[in-house]
Amino acid sequence: MKVDRDLMFRFFQNENTEEEADMLGRWLKESEENEQEFRKAYDVFLVSQMFLSSKDVEKVRRDAERYMQRRKRILRTAGMAAGIAASLVIGFFISDRFFTRPIRELVGHSTLAFSNSPGQITTLTLSDGTTVHLNADSRIEYPAVFFGDERRVSLDGEAIFDVSHNEDMPFVVETFRYDIEVLGTRFDVIADEDGGRFSAALMEGSISLLDRNTGQGYMMSPDQIAVLSDDGLEISGLESTDSYLWTDGIISAAGMPFDRLMEEFEKYYNIKIVIRRDTLPEIGYGRLRIRISDGISKAMELLSKTTDFNWIYDSAGNVIYID
Repeated sequence: MKVDRDLMFRFFQNENTEEEADMLGRWLKESEENEQEFRKAYDVFLVSQMFLSSKDVEKVRRDAERYMQRRKRILRTAGMAAGIAASLVIGFFISDRFFTRPIRELVGHSTLAFSNSPGQITTLTLSDGTTVHLNADSRIEYPAVFFGDERRVSLDGEAIFDVSHNEDMPFVVETFRYDIEVLGTRFDVIADEDGGRFSAALMEGSISLLDRNTGQGYMMSPDQIAVLSDDGLEISGLESTDSYLWTDGIISAAGMPFDRLMEEFEKYYNIKIVIRRDTLPEIGYGRLRIRISDGISKAMELLSKTTDFNWIYDSAGNVIYID
């Protein structure tokens, strides 16, 4: 039986027939050499997705071997540029019904991780078409390919999810305290285990939250926000979506206490801020939007115009002192 690279790449991109998928499964069982060839082709496919969008699929096929030869240099360059632990982004859906047992064993349990450094915001496309906007200083883990009864990812930090609808395979975001289940919707999650902070804001669709400690469940409707406090999970109306403008490169300080805003500055500008005064200043703006690309100095100058505080920037230590 003959299976070429073109068939394997079409399988990875859900472009083959069920008959071809069955043939591929039988071919894998024939020999260890076939399995090694499949692994090599899958490796090329995953690596190529780091650098090429869906419109470049044809080029991936033509240049697969070339990318394999350049793999080490590409990975080293990508790591330096992005400053991340691992970043394999797959933009194609592979249907569960096309997986034979040998293929499941090879690719079904591949787990990928993507970490953002402070000051870095990234948009990922998962294998089912779900879009993830990952905030600065955040990390997500997800399977290379979703199959089975659910699509499960793990989040530490903040992300906005645009989930691809699939009623047969719910999407689950696992956090340190709550699991969030959804069929298809848009929502924001903050899950900071070190700081004990959790919130889920629903913009579209519906989601359910399951307390991992107590097993208690909660249902949320559009324009609601759930926030974990000392009294438990509190669900209320979402008055504004300004807090989620970070996907557009904007920090909104509306209703935010001064110390919390300084934490946001630390996250987005990769800087240390030390507050050396006993009382926190009151932010004078009723509504304040700061463009991240303008830099930390511009942000501090803008804030200090209506807020009573002094600040000193220690460039050598990359620290701002608030007096």
